[in-house]
Amino acid sequence: MPASSPGRRLALYAAVAALGRMAGSGLPSAILLGVLAASGTVGQGSVIIATYTTIAAIMGPVSGAYVDRIERPKRAYVAALASLCVSAALLATGIGRWPTGVLMVVAVLAGLSFPFVLGAWSAQLRRIAPEVEPARAYSVDVGTYNIADIAGPAIVGLAFIVDSAVPGASSLEAVTALFLVALVALLLVRVPPRSATHVDLPQPFVRSLSALSVMWTSLSLRRVTVISVVGYAAIGCYVVSMPLLGLDLAGDAGYGPLVLALTACGALVGSILLARRPIRRYGPGSLVVVLSCGMALLYAVMAVAPSLIAAVPIALAIGLVEAPALSGVMQVRDRESTPSSRAMVFSTGSSMKVGAFAVGSLIAGALAGEGWRVILVVGAAIQVVAVVLALVLAPPRGRSGSSVTTVGADGE
Repeated sequence: MPASSPGRRLALYAAVAALGRMAGSGLPSAILLGVLAASGTVGQGSVIIATYTTIAAIMGPVSGAYVDRIERPKRAYVAALASLCVSAALLATGIGRWPTGVLMVVAVLAGLSFPFVLGAWSAQLRRIAPEVEPARAYSVDVGTYNIADIAGPAIVGLAFIVDSAVPGASSLEAVTALFLVALVALLLVRVPPRSATHVDLPQPFVRSLSALSVMWTSLSLRRVTVISVVGYAAIGCYVVSMPLLGLDLAGDAGYGPLVLALTACGALVGSILLARRPIRRYGPGSLVVVLSCGMALLYAVMAVAPSLIAAVPIALAIGLVEAPALSGVMQVRDRESTPSSRAMVFSTGSSMKVGAFAVGSLIAGALAGEGWRVILVVGAAIQVVAVVLALVLAPPRGRSGSSVTTVGADGE
């Protein structure tokens, strides 16, 4: 395959995305396992997670606007991955040894860099491989999230299970190694300079940020943004509850991340099925609403799982529902954003979800004493609130005072 072929460039993009997101997906579980091993509770871990995810949420629009404006965006991604390597290594060293305040400072460093691995990197996809059909390109991008969600928690969980010398430390060391390999892969990717793909000069920074208004003015984008962001707090509850589930049902907290990996396996299967048999009867925005209700139901069912074996098919089902929901959100973002706002819409949407994850982590941490079942019930309730709030703030067309029902791109 020629060095400059679209397929090779897409593969290199996907390698960086999968490795970086794999480390990002495993980081919360690695922190929780490290803290659980050091102190016997997940409280400090939820504070650390909430710190870096909150900073990441704030940095989303800024990182998107920044990479859209600079001439050599690759340098920003190299710096971000290097920062994440250092942050993960410091957490591996400090958990159980350093005070919480110091660990929160390290978490801030990670939060400043995290958005570049998520939505801001997705914004470079069409620039790295512009010849690839958008549907195929974004299908590959969603697949990197699925693979990352499978491998990241699985690697972290297995590292914790086999680690006997310093419980928890090897999990964070594995995350550090993944970030490092992603950095090496990034050095092989050619990210075009801004002048090669843009004919316009960078707008003033404040004017660039104003383009984010499309996230409110577009009814369908507003609806899926509310659902995906608020609903991600439920995922924060789900992630924090898993080590407790593993400890209760299997006697080892390390089995919790493996359950998360099973959820990601279901998501990967869902993505493949959706690619082979796309749902055309309903638009992506409508599917997000329906599937989010299904997620709430499955969280409630998981809360009453009597054994680890019983939790396995439920975890797979959660992934099967989650995959097309995420695909629907990304399709609406791609359809509704303008070229000048694309990077910011993707990075802002991703970072807002990270911020919601922080809120969910804090809620779960506060409820840790009540047990993982209570945490999952609260997660299900949050998912229901997300759907209701989205339908109130962005009612389907024809139900907001208009006498005519319009069938738009969402099939509504």
